[in-house]
Amino acid sequence: MRYKILITGPALTREATEAAARRGATLVDHPHYVSSEELADVAAVQQPDAIIVRQGRIDDQVIGASAKLKVIAKHGVGYDNIDIDAADRRGIPVFVARGANSQSVAELAFALMFAVAREIPHLDARVKSGHWDKATTKGAQLFGRGLGVIGFGEIGRILVGLVQPLRMQVRVFDPYMPADIGIEGAERVGSLDEILASSDVISLHCPLTPQTRNMIGRDQIARMRRDGILINTARGGLIDETALFEALRDGVIAGAGLDSFAEEPARPDLPLLTLPNVVVTPHAGASTQAARDAMGVIAVNHVMDVLEGKTVDIRAMVNKKQLRVA
Repeated sequence: MRYKILITGPALTREATEAAARRGATLVDHPHYVSSEELADVAAVQQPDAIIVRQGRIDDQVIGASAKLKVIAKHGVGYDNIDIDAADRRGIPVFVARGANSQSVAELAFALMFAVAREIPHLDARVKSGHWDKATTKGAQLFGRGLGVIGFGEIGRILVGLVQPLRMQVRVFDPYMPADIGIEGAERVGSLDEILASSDVISLHCPLTPQTRNMIGRDQIARMRRDGILINTARGGLIDETALFEALRDGVIAGAGLDSFAEEPARPDLPLLTLPNVVVTPHAGASTQAARDAMGVIAVNHVMDVLEGKTVDIRAMVNKKQLRVA
């Protein structure tokens, strides 16, 4: 094998592993959540030509640990756990698996809306423990209600399509979206405050950046409707978790469906996990076989294109300044 690729997380699917082998690469799996220091030690020993990131933080010490490192690819689309500046300093391009998991993530956001509105996990646990709460259960109907989508990339667009049969009144807020882009089946609003106040369900689909960190805090939650539901299948750092816990505990909003957390894995003693009106999943939006196959193959192709000197997909490159360097 001509090349070595370090996988920071569980092994890639069979399709992705076979794609790497066909192109002369061997994969080194490191399937555990570990510190950057430990990942740097692994990279120093293995000296990979490329890193495919599934878990862990890829910081300056990890990126600098392999003298052979030429490219990094994310097994997904969120790259806030990769130090882009450190990669830039070493001339290393960073890619994401653009579009590979969009359908799966949108479907989980859709499912969490129902799970929270109809209290499905709570009722499931009650029935299994011998209770029959038919007379006292008061779920919420989603038909005809307002959905606010914050961040309108591919996942947000798919979610808008999924809710069309429910005749939900969809509003979208994305300050980075060009004004001339049309939104079929949705109304565009001009501010975060406006979409929070006018929607029954808020679904987050934006990246985690210094500008979006804790964008949903105590003041923003207070602007939501009292029967409102907050869904987050993006990044945990978008929400002030302490503020959300207090709001859910005190009835400021009705419920939340969370697939991501500020710290992952989520701590077992995280206060949010004690609330019956919170439905959680383990950052599993992309955890379908279809999405895993696509993400793995796309990530392998990104790194191999760089290693073999082939034309790369610049739409998937995070740090496009490397194009100018090259």
